[in-house]
Amino acid sequence: MREEININPNIALISPYPELTEIARKASEELGENIIICEGVLYEGVEIAKKLVREKNIEVIISRGATAALIKKNVDLPLVSIEITDFDVFLAIYESTFKHDSIGFFGYDYKKGHFNFDLFSRILNKNICCFYYKTDAELIKLLREAKSRGITVAVGTGACVLEEAVKLGMEGRLVLSNKFSVIQAINAAKNIYAVLEKDRAQKELMKTLLDYSYEGIVALDEDKRIIMYNPAAEKILGVPKDRIINRKPQDANFHVFNQIYKNGEPTIKEIAEVNKTKIVVNRAHISVKNQKIGTVITFQEIKKIQELEKSIREELYKKGLTSSYTFEDIVGTSKKIKETIDVAIKYSRTNSTVLIVGESGTGKELFANSIHAASPRADGPFVAVNCAALPENLLESELFGYEEGAFTGAKKGGKTGLFELAHGGTLFLDEIGEIPVNIQAQLLRVLQEKKVMRVGGNRYIPVDVRIIAATNMDLKKRVQEGKFRADLFYRLNILTLKVPPLRERVEDIIPLAQKFIAEFNRLYNKWVNTNLSRSVIEYLQTYTWPGNIRELKNLMEKCVILSEKYDLDISLIKTLLSESDIFEDSQNTGKIKLLIEVGTLHEMEKQIINQLNRVFGGNKAALARELGISRTTLWKKLKEVE
Repeated sequence: MREEININPNIALISPYPELTEIARKASEELGENIIICEGVLYEGVEIAKKLVREKNIEVIISRGATAALIKKNVDLPLVSIEITDFDVFLAIYESTFKHDSIGFFGYDYKKGHFNFDLFSRILNKNICCFYYKTDAELIKLLREAKSRGITVAVGTGACVLEEAVKLGMEGRLVLSNKFSVIQAINAAKNIYAVLEKDRAQKELMKTLLDYSYEGIVALDEDKRIIMYNPAAEKILGVPKDRIINRKPQDANFHVFNQIYKNGEPTIKEIAEVNKTKIVVNRAHISVKNQKIGTVITFQEIKKIQELEKSIREELYKKGLTSSYTFEDIVGTSKKIKETIDVAIKYSRTNSTVLIVGESGTGKELFANSIHAASPRADGPFVAVNCAALPENLLESELFGYEEGAFTGAKKGGKTGLFELAHGGTLFLDEIGEIPVNIQAQLLRVLQEKKVMRVGGNRYIPVDVRIIAATNMDLKKRVQEGKFRADLFYRLNILTLKVPPLRERVEDIIPLAQKFIAEFNRLYNKWVNTNLSRSVIEYLQTYTWPGNIRELKNLMEKCVILSEKYDLDISLIKTLLSESDIFEDSQNTGKIKLLIEVGTLHEMEKQIINQLNRVFGGNKAALARELGISRTTLWKKLKEVE
């Protein structure tokens, strides 16, 4: 046995003759592959292969001819056979024609019809007799027959042909493999080894996943034999792995196992009880090309699921990283709020940046929460920050985080910024119009490059964050004034959502008021009637609500706290609203004050008519008298503002 020095001896080439050994050495050097090269023919080669498996942990073997066939039969490893080509056989026969006229080819029976001897005979103008054998005894018999027919040279693919021919006084010539065939075999062996390595890595990954999974996992093959059974399954079912693996449930009469198996019928979230423990079970068929090849069952203790869910929720709530509202929490049936919700739902299905605009108190944060909760990122964090509530230096470190020692008072170990906390989820930037100009530049860079650098840091951290921003300002005007970067505005203003003020959704005022009364009744243990009187309804609907929903909510909270009656008293509402400057001043002037946004004369006229029309409850005659115009003129103006 001869062995070459090697670096990575995972592949061995067992050569049946010296010439192939030399070709293999040169081919491996040319490829830069230091494989093990040994020499041994037939059963000697088999013994060498077995020894290499024991001592060298060989995983792929290369050989040729009969030696390769014997190794494949006796050694349980992938084997690559060096192919003998037509050219190899033709070359051996051609070289024999220099000294011999009558040529015999001797090959193993399985090679019959493999080579084109008719073509060889025509090219060489020689008669070539072919003999095929299965055993050494047949070979000797055929050689004697050939000699008796005047054949003087035996060409063969096996070294045994040469040995037996010489004993009979004939010349023997071995068909040699060429370097190209050896290189092909080495490359094929490398590919097989790469597949084995990948398969081994996948098996190790699967084993790790199974071993460390909290879920019990069991798989059965097409014969309903248990082939996979992880530690979690062992613990939950209380049946040791060595008692259940490779067995069928009915063979071992595992009553506990049958509680989750139930003939393997597919199911999702089925509740079962095992050893007095409630578990949730999923079963599914394993199919390849629509052919069922097995069943997989996963199960977990319900108690563990509840504990894990509780732990996750507690952790997220501690950090404030969950959305608090959904679209179902938005109260209102008015056309405007319905249209706004419909647009927001469409926005939620994308990952694009959303800019929410609207007056203070209209519920912009409620919409931001709802968009996140309905988005593909719903399982990710929802992080909110009020850009107007923090001073510039603190806002920078909050958004981007900081490294240890970045500034005096920096926390040991540094701090994770809000962008990093929101990774995989949504970052809500409220009051974006108030953000300082120099931080606007940093924010723009993060939005463009999708990576953030902490304060005092020297490396970028990739972040996958969806931005929802909100403002009650006119950002275009801020851009014109030089207080907001134009490039940041266009980066934020991809999808715009306009939240209507409460005065434009009068139909929603009473349902909102009733909702708030019910909430504060529960909070303060009060019993204020949610069924409001006609006078209260009319008064609430005619008020202009400069503070929008927030003002309405605050008013209802005060009413619930201060009310000493079951029914809400309109005088209490008037008293509380009189604390602000915008209310119906019936005691002093008898006139109605309106909140009008400055615009063109036509725009302000539309606002006046709309608001007064609601004040008078649609009474056109009273409205016309108040405006000092005829009913016909009023009718025309109402048509214009519709």
